[in-house]
This record gives sequence, C-alpha cells and structure tokens, in this order.
Amino acid sequence: MEYKSNRFSLIISNDVLLIFQNYIQNTKSKNESGGILLGQVKDNNVYLMRASIPNSFDKSSRYSFERNKVIAQIIVDYEFANSLGKTIYIGEWHSHPENYPTPSEQDERMIKNQLKLNKNIEPYLFLIIQGIKGIYVGVYDGKNLTEMNALYKDSNKN
Repeated sequence: MEYKSNRFSLIISNDVLLIFQNYIQNTKSKNESGGILLGQVKDNNVYLMRASIPNSFDKSSRYSFERNKVIAQIIVDYEFANSLGKTIYIGEWHSHPENYPTPSEQDERMIKNQLKLNKNIEPYLFLIIQGIKGIYVGVYDGKNLTEMNALYKDSNKN
C-alpha cells in the first residue's frame, strides 16, 4: 500500500499491514495495541518494512496504549545494526476502537514528543492508527501532523 504527501511517498509492506490487521479492535474485549515503525529512506520514498508487536511490558486498556521504551529501543538498535545503518526508527502505530480512526490529542502530543526527544535521522515521524474499518496514516514534520492520502493502483492497467 502506498501513501503520498507533498514531500514523499510511504510504501507499507504487506507484512506490516498484516500486523496492523491482527490487532483490529473488533470486539469489546480487545485492548489497544501498538508498537514502533521501522523502515528505510531512499530518495523521496520511505519504505515501512517492520512494525513491532505488543509485548508483555507494554501497558494497554480499551482506550489507551503505552509501549515500553526500553524494549522499543532494543528493537531499534537491533534493526539498525543488522541493516548496516539502513533501517531506522520512523514512527509509531497503535489501534483505536473506532471504524475510521483519527488521532486524539494524546496521540498528537506523543508523536510531537517523540520527534523532539529522539535523535532521528529524518526530520519527520509517521503515525499510523488502525481502526476497525480503516487506517489513519499521518506524518509529523516538526510543525504539523498531516494525514497522507492512499494511492490506489488500477490492476486493469498495464
């Protein structure tokens, strides 16, 4: 799946989309889930290749998710080292128990703080929220959190 902003494209691998879909909150017994996003940047394309899954050190409830920072940093360091510095931390994902999710004020504060507090290689972070029927994909550039538009490819064209 590809998402476009005025600056670049975000290409999400099918494996990552499957992770998001596995954590859809389609029953009242499912809590929010989430993790970090890891990918590679090549020219104006960002390739989202990995997403961490929730672990037993994360905290979650029906309407909140807080990932464990120590575990997340271990994952970031591992992926960075094993890709010879090509795979980097590029954002956060979590689920919402709503059909078509939108970021809450808490979500916006979190992604802004992540960009401010982390020594990111790129000057932006992505925020992905998996809803019951749809997905929100946004990019925070240090000033604005902007929703990205999905590009649908017509399979009938050559």
